[in-house]
Order: sequence, then structure tokens, then C-alpha cells
Amino acid sequence: MKMSLVLLCLVLLWGASLSEGCNPELQEDVDFPGNDILQILSPDAIHCQIACTQHHLCLFFSFLRSDWTENNDQFYCYLKYTDSKKPPKIINREGITSGYALNSCENRSRKTCLSAVYKDIDVGGSNFAKLYVADYEDCQKACTKDPGCQIFSFTNEHFSQPQYRNGCWLKHFRVFPSPPKVQLSNGVTSGFSHTICTGSSTDRNKCRYKLQTNTNFPGYDFEEIPSPSPEYCQFLCTIHPHCTFYSYARDTMVCFLKNTKEERSHTSDEGVTSGYPTRFCESSDECVRTSYENIHFPGSNRRSIQVNNAQSCQEACTSDPDCQFYSYISGGECFLKHVITVPVPSKVVNRKGVVSGFHLRDC
Repeated sequence: MKMSLVLLCLVLLWGASLSEGCNPELQEDVDFPGNDILQILSPDAIHCQIACTQHHLCLFFSFLRSDWTENNDQFYCYLKYTDSKKPPKIINREGITSGYALNSCENRSRKTCLSAVYKDIDVGGSNFAKLYVADYEDCQKACTKDPGCQIFSFTNEHFSQPQYRNGCWLKHFRVFPSPPKVQLSNGVTSGFSHTICTGSSTDRNKCRYKLQTNTNFPGYDFEEIPSPSPEYCQFLCTIHPHCTFYSYARDTMVCFLKNTKEERSHTSDEGVTSGYPTRFCESSDECVRTSYENIHFPGSNRRSIQVNNAQSCQEACTSDPDCQFYSYISGGECFLKHVITVPVPSKVVNRKGVVSGFHLRDC
């Protein structure tokens, strides 16, 4: 009896250490029910685990595979959190793969290499280019070479509509770590880590197109993004290959990305600034290094520290590999923030004759 109790204690301690320490292994046909904080779509459990690792709260997850049969929720990835830092319940359940975030792994890769391809699976996103190629390998190469492409879908000889076979669709998702909320708030200064910058901003004024104040380009919206300034809105338009122009509403601090190859109308509208992307300039890969006074990026907190001023908060964010942006509150509290940057599909479905996958730039 005494030996059984000892073994039971060892099992319990082992289980706790796995959930609190590094545990990269995926557990097939295992469910961690409840405690969901976010539900996204994923093509496989590895993508779901990366998303969990990047989320500021997620500690563990459960992923419904393509062979899930209880309902039509295949490919759903449930990100989870508990104060105890471990699943309160673990059950056997077919069609589900579960696992833990990799934040505690000392040698975890900060890259998001997703080299697997998904046969007979269509991954939906914002299509910005289409071409015809011989096979899905060439389609993946095309996606990898195009910096705007995160995901591709290729239609092979088994696709039901012959006229669309050998089609290669390149898809874009916004992966720049943009704050999900932006608010006016006195005494708060916010900004971005300088490590996420992709280039020099020394010649930015020479490259930037003139912003058109009190001018609106109505219609043709395909995405609305919280934005602290019209310059940041222009940056978001520049890094999105589908964006042909934009309008920024000062009162609501929303950036409207727009696309059309047809006519572009404009109207006078006080408080709205509009413009064009700068991706065709030599220094169009400039980063957002500005700090925004009286602007708050609420939520997405990885951790908080005490510092003396906003500059020290920015420097702390830049030196922390897990910090993407920050908010400093007058008085000394600095919040270091992080959001998911792995491409999250808008749709994942079983579809015969379609091969999908991610770019290989991080591999």
C-alpha cells in the first residue's frame, strides 16, 4: 500500500512538471476540456501549438483533427489557460490532439517553420495572386519567394473542376504584430519593439507619399485595423500586397485598407487622412519606431515591470525577445505585450484535389 502511494505521488508530480515545464510532445486522442480563452482555425496540431506559444496567456491547447466526427468543428484549435498552469481535467477522446505551450523550453525555436503540406485540405485567406504551375512544390516555391505570401493552395489533377487544375493561389495574412486595440489615454505612452523593424527609417521622409489630410477615399475596404496614427496606417497598407490605398479615421483610430484597380473617388472629410503605400520606394521596408503619447495599447500583456520613463519601457521591450509592443503608464508601470504572429487561416476545410501549405522562409 505504501509503495502504491509513492508511485501515485510520483505520477502526480511528473504530470505537474510536464504542464509547468517544457513538454513539446503532442498527445493524440487526448482532450483538455474547458478553460478556453481563444478559438482559432489551424491546419494541424503543430500550428495550433505555435499559436498557443505565441499567445500572451495560453498554456495548453486542444486541436480537433480532420478525423474528428462528433460534429463539424474539424480544424478548430482551442487555446486554454488556468491559474494552476495545468489542465484540471484530462480525458481520452478520439480525433483530438492536445499539448502545451513551449514558453518553458530553453531551446525552443522562435521561428515558425511549418514545412508540412496538407493534401485534400483547402486553407482560406486573402488571395492576392494566382498563377499556373506544374505541381504543389512549385506553388510552395512561388509562395516562399514572394515576401507577401504566407499560405498557398494548389489544385491538382483530382480537383473537380478541370479548368482550374494546376492553379496556384498565393494568400496573405497580416503577421506584423499589430495591437488589437488602440485607445486615447492621458499619461500613457505606447510604441513598438525595435527588433521587429525590417529596415532603416533614415530616408523615410524622402520616400513617403504625401498624406492627404481631411480627405477620404470611400469604399473598397477589405480590412479594418486599429491604428495610432495615419503614418502607421500607411505602414500597414505598405506591407499588405493587396492594399492599393487607405483611409485613416482620427476619431475612431481605425485604419481602412482598400483595394481596387478601377476608379478611386475621393471626398472632403474632416478628421480623415488618406494615402498610398510606399512599397515601391527603395526604403519602403521602414519600421514603425515612433512612440505615441497619450495612446494606450490595452491587453495582450506578457508581463509588467517598473521603470522610470517611457524610453526605459521601450528599451526593455526591445531587449525582451517576447515583447512586440508596449504601453508605459506615468508613475512607472511598463506593460510588455505580445500577440500571435503565425498566419491564422480564415477557413480550413476538407476539399479533394487541393494541396495547401505555408511558405518556407522560416525553415
